[in-house]
Amino acid sequence: MANKGFAGEIEESFLTCSICFQPYNTPKALPCLHTFCLGCIRDYFYSRFEGADQFPCPVCRQPYNTPKALPCLHTFCLGCIRDYFYSRFEGADQFPCPVCRQTIYMPSTGVNGFPDNHFIVSLGDTIHSEGQKPGEYQRQLSQLISETFPLLETEENNRVIPYGKSGIAKLERRFGNFGTEASDLLHISGLSFSSLLDDIVVADCSLNKITIFSMRGVYRSSFLCNSSIRDVCVSRAGTILVSISRHDSAIMCEYTFEGKIVAYHGNYFKYDNPFGIAESTRGKVFVTCLQPNCIRVFTERKKTSVNFGSRGSGPNHLMLPYYIATNTSDDVIISDSGNHRVKVHKNDGTFKFQIGHQGVREGELFYPMGVCSDNYNNIYVADANNYRIQMFSSEGLFMACPVQRTFEYGSDVKPTNVIFVHNKLVVALRGHKFAEIHIYNWDPCLYQCQANSTKTDFFSFCCCCGDTSYDEL
Repeated sequence: MANKGFAGEIEESFLTCSICFQPYNTPKALPCLHTFCLGCIRDYFYSRFEGADQFPCPVCRQPYNTPKALPCLHTFCLGCIRDYFYSRFEGADQFPCPVCRQTIYMPSTGVNGFPDNHFIVSLGDTIHSEGQKPGEYQRQLSQLISETFPLLETEENNRVIPYGKSGIAKLERRFGNFGTEASDLLHISGLSFSSLLDDIVVADCSLNKITIFSMRGVYRSSFLCNSSIRDVCVSRAGTILVSISRHDSAIMCEYTFEGKIVAYHGNYFKYDNPFGIAESTRGKVFVTCLQPNCIRVFTERKKTSVNFGSRGSGPNHLMLPYYIATNTSDDVIISDSGNHRVKVHKNDGTFKFQIGHQGVREGELFYPMGVCSDNYNNIYVADANNYRIQMFSSEGLFMACPVQRTFEYGSDVKPTNVIFVHNKLVVALRGHKFAEIHIYNWDPCLYQCQANSTKTDFFSFCCCCGDTSYDEL
């Protein structure tokens, strides 16, 4: 009976046309991501809009009205998401996104607590102010977005920066194909690097697959996991650590590069809904947990140690901590996505400082996702809903936007993760039928020298070259 109920739930949620309420017959997906039977959508169009070059989706129908952004990065009208929640999940503290089915935790203030998507609002205001018809939206989308998100400018100085006037990183290569073949990707949820093999390790939470590429983008190998996977990191021992969800008795699985299971770790935390995972230089493992809004810390032997954080917005609180990273000082960098900020803690959980708040300007964030650091402990943030990668100093000061305007690669393409490798930024991008890895040339030394040049201590610089500090020597 349980299996029948589960099958019925799958059929109702995923396999039923919302026009005829019958199982899909030749399902067709619209650009708004809603799906209908071929016959149903054909009858709907010809009965009402024959001869037109556009028509409203039978489900969503209208332009956004008070657009609300969910943590999974999908946006819905306030009324639509409120009706969806109360008609099916009233009284619950969580619900699945109507598009991607990712678990969404309800804010304490209800549906109104989800942040407004100012990007969508700005585009709508621009269309309205220019007196344009809604049907012209697609044709002039690029122009409107450019006005909403102009290229960010950085201050000029005497050093020559090889990234252009606004400090934008140069794209070296891009690879990855949206699909289900061995080398394909659907939803990149994790990104890591093996210094032993010089390979990039990618976790795909839709396919529950680990895929390995060379730094040149050449496909190496892949293997399927027997759990719902989230993030990934390569351990000091050369194994692959994967955060796993909905497993019987673990939140972390350790694999060899050939896909053989080494061990499961993290008993008693199976209901925590883990996501991000990272390892410190001393071998401690940190796992972010979305249900309790905390960080689980494991010893070098992967035994439970301590945890820190709880739901809230204060210095010691977290709200949907999706991703985590460590720097050379073993500080812990957390993307506190629900609070639209990045937090830095010592590895014992002691709070150090935080970066950002919701917004679109330099240093502001909108659902930050992946984080990483470089050799100078500068911090890089995948500012997903602002379509960019931001760079901050080790003290949390804004320095640059090396990657910007990722929507130019395709429909709603956003950066969801980033790692720093050999003076390169490796960025995971996700969008509608889009999943790619982009590698950008980026030398943080240039920005480090700029930061040093602001120091007033005469003895902090070498008298020979004038821009290298004695600390670096």
